[in-house]
Amino acid sequence: MNDSKITIEDIARRANVSIATVSRIINHKDNVKPATRQKVLEAMEELKFSPQKPATLSDSNSKVILMCIPGFDNPFNSPVIDGVQKSAHAQGYDVLILQSRDFYTDSSDYTNILKNNSIAGILILASVPHSELLDELTFRCPVVMCSEYAENYGVSYVSIDDVAAAKKAVNYLISTGRKKIGFMNCNMHFKYARHREKGYLAALQEANMEINPAWTTHLSTINYSQAFSNALHILSLPNRPDAIFACSDVFAMSAINAAKQLGLKVPEDVSVVGFDNIELSTMSRPTITTIEQPCFQLGYQSCELLIEKIKNPNMEDKQIILDTELIVRESTTL
Repeated sequence: MNDSKITIEDIARRANVSIATVSRIINHKDNVKPATRQKVLEAMEELKFSPQKPATLSDSNSKVILMCIPGFDNPFNSPVIDGVQKSAHAQGYDVLILQSRDFYTDSSDYTNILKNNSIAGILILASVPHSELLDELTFRCPVVMCSEYAENYGVSYVSIDDVAAAKKAVNYLISTGRKKIGFMNCNMHFKYARHREKGYLAALQEANMEINPAWTTHLSTINYSQAFSNALHILSLPNRPDAIFACSDVFAMSAINAAKQLGLKVPEDVSVVGFDNIELSTMSRPTITTIEQPCFQLGYQSCELLIEKIKNPNMEDKQIILDTELIVRESTTL
């Protein structure tokens, strides 16, 4: 068999393992059993496969970047996309946006796109359902994650420290004298949701504050109507919280409006802190105290990193963490 035509599929079949396992070994990941690693290495030697010359599906001559986002309903995505397009345009690339939601969960979904379109690399703003998908994608083409990233996996990304940012928000509420702090969170399959909840709980534990599961809600997506209904429920409890930390400004606004409907004053009866510092936070009445994350820069720097990987496929993975800032406004100040 001609070594120039050997593919990752050939290796996987010869070693009787998954394509993802072969990719992990080629990409020098550590989460492979020694016996399995040896079997794959032997298959590569038998087929005279050179990992320095893998049969990728990306097009090095392409000027198109595929950007995967979970959906268009979260206003946070808009400035991120603007940042990606600004960087891409400056370097002569175009951006093709794919709404992934729960439709693109297998490598074959992306393989078909790569085969049928001239794509230079993939920028992922959505969560990845399983590490095997990332294994195969990073073998096929340059990949960078933005905001979301796969934990315990060596992929390039640009993000923020969601744990520290959430602790900052909750510690601020504690400093203003709030004793019963609730949390409006999103679906826990998102990295940011898991990390912000971790920060919320850590801040309360360190301050020996009450942690009441009834004050925490998890919504499937960033949706105002769902959030409003959940905020009404939390704030109608006999033992209701006197503050709400929300994982998005959309949720924060829903909490403010729910409080108003129940006859509660913000911030006198309940303080509210949001996350993102999108335009909505200054349009609300009262305006929303929030954690500002650099949305535009997240998009811009992740695209810069991807184009760097496209031009230099053998470069080491980079993980970049950007700073956040607490913006204090009327929803927490008397």
